[in-house]
Order: sequence, then C-alpha cells, then structure tokens
Amino acid sequence: MSDNEGASNNELLMAACKSDDLEMLEDVLSSDSKTINFIDGPGNTALHYAARHASTDCLEVLIYYDGIDVNIINRMDGETPLHKAAAYSDPDLALHMCKILVERGADLQVKNKQKQTAADKAFSDTHVEVKEYLETAALATQFNPSDIANDEDDSDSDGVPSDDE
Repeated sequence: MSDNEGASNNELLMAACKSDDLEMLEDVLSSDSKTINFIDGPGNTALHYAARHASTDCLEVLIYYDGIDVNIINRMDGETPLHKAAAYSDPDLALHMCKILVERGADLQVKNKQKQTAADKAFSDTHVEVKEYLETAALATQFNPSDIANDEDDSDSDGVPSDDE
C-alpha cells in the first residue's frame, strides 16, 4: 500500500513540495489544476512549502503555473514564500529561490508579524548576497524612470547653450 493512498490532491500537492517530488506535483496539477493556491491550516501554500524546503524543481514548476499567487501571506507568521526562501539555511539555494520569486512578482515590501521584510529574514552573517539582492531589488521597485530628467526631452532647449553659462 502506498503512503499516499487515500490522500487528497491538496495533501499530495503539499507533500510533493516538501520532498521536491516533481512527478507527484505534475500528476496532481494535471488532474486538478485548481489546487495550485490551496491554503492549509496555518495558511501555507505549495509555494511556501517549496521555498521552506528548498524544493527548487517544484518551485520552478509552480512559479510559472497559470494562476499561481506568489504573494499569499500565511496566517501563522504573516509570511510569503519569499520570506521562507530568504531564510533558508543554504545561502546559495536561498538566493536562487529569491531570484525566481522576485522575477515572478514577489512583493519585496511585505512585512511579517515581526515587522520583517524578506530581506530582514536573510541571516546577516551568512546570507549577505541574499540580503543585498533583496534590498537592491526593493530599491529598484521604488525607482520610477520618469523621475529622472532627460536632457533630450527638455522642451525649453533649442540645443544652443544659454548666455548664462
């Protein structure tokens, strides 16, 4: 008898993302695509589990799945999958997961119940690159290119220097 016999698609989805079982994940999604944003009791989604367990194969499938919500905040600690990825113990895997999530629209400004962003969750002594990446990405989202003066768009200028210079 299989360990998964009798398990619901939602349970299988979470189990696949805990163990990075890509075959199980694809089986579940092919039979029931609406489970993609299923939320368990503590408020975690499959994406939370994939990030927390560094199930990168599953994370990479989920992140491109139509209808996935990368910014669901769980009830337990108020965290998104990005928070989980940033706090993962292996800094290289944490950085890899954070980049994937940010590229797919993860909100860098969300604060958990401890008032921490994902960048704050990155361990400062071992996750320097993760912290720097997230802080730089957060700054980039606040930057609006239209805020920069463009000399070529200066409507008062006829291309000739003024006498004041």
